[in-house]
Amino acid sequence: MNDIFLSLASIVLLGNVLQRLYPDWNLEDLRKSINKLVLHVLLPALIFKVITSSELGGVLYEVPLCIGAGIIGCVSVGWVIFRFFSIARPAQGALILACAFGNVTYLGLPVLQGVFPDYALDISKVAILSEVTVAPLNLVVGSLLAMRYGADRGVGVRQSLKQVCQLPPLWALAVALGCKFLQVPVPSFIQHAAGVLGATVSGLMILSLGMAIKFQRVEHPVPLLAAGSIKLLLSPLVVFFAARALGMKPPYFEAVTLEGAMPTQLLTLVIADRFNLDSKLLAQVILINTVIAFVTLPLLRGLLF
Repeated sequence: MNDIFLSLASIVLLGNVLQRLYPDWNLEDLRKSINKLVLHVLLPALIFKVITSSELGGVLYEVPLCIGAGIIGCVSVGWVIFRFFSIARPAQGALILACAFGNVTYLGLPVLQGVFPDYALDISKVAILSEVTVAPLNLVVGSLLAMRYGADRGVGVRQSLKQVCQLPPLWALAVALGCKFLQVPVPSFIQHAAGVLGATVSGLMILSLGMAIKFQRVEHPVPLLAAGSIKLLLSPLVVFFAARALGMKPPYFEAVTLEGAMPTQLLTLVIADRFNLDSKLLAQVILINTVIAFVTLPLLRGLLF
């Protein structure tokens, strides 16, 4: 497993080094373009390929339940703990986001495919179902946090739900499930095209993650460490026990626990900016959590499995 994380870390490092090798490149715009391409084309193609070409079974509801339990548990603990820190309310809201929502695709998908190479396509179901759980909840919880902690409290849940319904991965999931349950035959050339597009997702995601990392002076170290501890330690434990209670079978049991242990996802920055939470503090948490996760993920896997 160390080789897997070293290979992923090397790609992250490459993405980060590009900032220095090519200072004339507008890497921020390039990264945003990559993210849009992944969100609107490549990830939906992967979702369609995986869902239509594999058996779903209980994983279809078990993964969302486990990931949802981890999110609710971490949001609840964060809501209690960060009240005791002398930080502004937008910072509290940002830290609650940081401790609850994991990077289940940009980092989670490459990790799962590396840890379970013999089940690369099948195990992708866990990452996909985790993403279609995390992204909508992130938008909805973000709007709720904005109403309580944000500088602009005019943002409502209705607008967030509208955005949830416009997420391309959810549409791809709906179409794939429709084909699956209605037994609509999918032409082989479409399956192949979706597979070719989906195969590019992991590399681009992890490279984009490296391009997004920016080292800065750390502010509020204690709240940052608290958010990191909740996300990297408490979250996987909640998911682990939820999965065990549901009787999840291997390798999905281990895979969903690893997804629960992923560091804070990049989408939280978009949510923080949109709802006027402390995005600078959140960026620091994402950086620290991502770096530490390359240590905690193999340790947790060794301890729990």
